Amino acid sequence: MRVVRGRNVEQLDGAQFRQLRAGFTDAVLDVGTGDGKHARQLALERADRLVIGLDAAKDGMRKQSAGRGRPNLLFVWAPVEQLPPELCDITEVHVLMPWGSLLRAMLGTDPDVLQRLATTCRPVSRFLVTFNLHAWRPRVPEVGPLEEPTPDAATGPLAVAYAAAGWRVERAWYPDPDEIASWSTSWTRRLTSSRDRLEVLAVTGTITGRSPGSV
Repeated sequence: MRVVRGRNVEQLDGAQFRQLRAGFTDAVLDVGTGDGKHARQLALERADRLVIGLDAAKDGMRKQSAGRGRPNLLFVWAPVEQLPPELCDITEVHVLMPWGSLLRAMLGTDPDVLQRLATTCRPVSRFLVTFNLHAWRPRVPEVGPLEEPTPDAATGPLAVAYAAAGWRVERAWYPDPDEIASWSTSWTRRLTSSRDRLEVLAVTGTITGRSPGSV
């Protein structure tokens, strides 16, 4: 897999990743990490947790990956549609404020993306997905005809789409401003600075990797 370290891009093979992963209790995959600030915050919170920020654009990750960095923080350059086969044994997946094709996938329109992410995970891993509801206020082209997700929809129609890919929705809610701020993403800071209130839907649950009826 392609690993970003400042201005350099290095290769990490499967054996090297497994050796790195073995040194940590848990591993969080931050999909669509952007500038990596959320991934860095997660790495700072727990030294026994490996955090992998993944993004299709490498330039945004350069600053957080520059210098000596942190031993429990890794930035991977890859689109979610082409996840590196070396990624494995993930115990938690975060997808915060997705946009474009990643947003559409997390709304359940592309089960292949959800299934690919599930294949990187240890059985019964956790997930956190958050949606920026201002994408529907007014509606932006990226969401197309898709309706704004609500807690009821997330535990209803969206949960059905997730379940087909082995993701089980357990809770959906509107987080308060303090909770949103705690995620330490540049998206939340940028959007909050231009609005009186940032409207977000958060969804959590488990990834089993098995859809209903699978054997």
